[in-house]
Amino acid sequence: MQIHRFRIPLNCGGILGFRTRERLYYDEGVLLLPDTYCAKGKPTRLVINCHGAGGTVSTDDAQIEGQTLTKYLLANGYALMDVNGLPLDFAEEEGIDIRNNIGSPLATESYVAAYRYCTENFNLYPDVFVHGGSMGGISSTNLVLSGRIPVIAQSGFCPVLDTYHQIYKNPWSGGLPKVALGKLYRLEKDENGEYIYDEEKIAPNNPMGRAVSSDTGETLAYPVPVSFWQCEDDATVCIDITRRFVAAVARAGGTAILHTFETGGHEPQDCGAPLPAPSGNTDFAGTSLAILPAVEGVFQWIKQFDF
Repeated sequence: MQIHRFRIPLNCGGILGFRTRERLYYDEGVLLLPDTYCAKGKPTRLVINCHGAGGTVSTDDAQIEGQTLTKYLLANGYALMDVNGLPLDFAEEEGIDIRNNIGSPLATESYVAAYRYCTENFNLYPDVFVHGGSMGGISSTNLVLSGRIPVIAQSGFCPVLDTYHQIYKNPWSGGLPKVALGKLYRLEKDENGEYIYDEEKIAPNNPMGRAVSSDTGETLAYPVPVSFWQCEDDATVCIDITRRFVAAVARAGGTAILHTFETGGHEPQDCGAPLPAPSGNTDFAGTSLAILPAVEGVFQWIKQFDF
């Protein structure tokens, strides 16, 4: 595996409409290349793996580096990329927890810029796969819905998909994502100092909001096939929202699948026993990876579209 760390310049004020705060900030990115990567010849396929709020991408570390899914994909010849989606200096100035990019326009802009950087400087196919875990669900989904990069298919573990019900009403980490929501979208406050939710300010960056139409009910013409894995007893991200989103995509004629586990909380990738015979190569850096059902499911999902 080769690790390449890079920085993406973002005009945060311009992107968010803070016209008094326009200047460049720098977001951190990481590109992981498999041992099979070659600078010339056949390109390598890229998977954009959007991290959750339990970690970040920094100058010397990234949440995705330790994940079994990342290692499994690398062992099978895929490159992986992630960005923090929220520049550290900007987050500190605004009082936003660095782990909560909440799929805002800043996150989308950073992923698009990182995609361009990677595909312009490395021998990668232009068409990519997108994956996201937890908060990475809304980052990845908003990236797909932006239509700004060519995505083949999407996958996700316990995805956040609803800014109102999952970030505003039921925020994780003691309310940190709700604070990020209020600051990134410049929400007004009530007499008690509480942020007032305003869908007009947040749209079109609320996937579930885009799925619900007052005229036709829940329906969303989703641009790519998508497959999610989640546990029924997930107390952090409500699985009912995932079901509604998947149903909305399906009713609009799209391909959307939800794979469930009865128990496992917020960690579907940890559910079940290691598979005796995974379909991919499990040798990574001299060790044998233990592949569980959800990780194998994502790999097989990607493989079926990777012609």
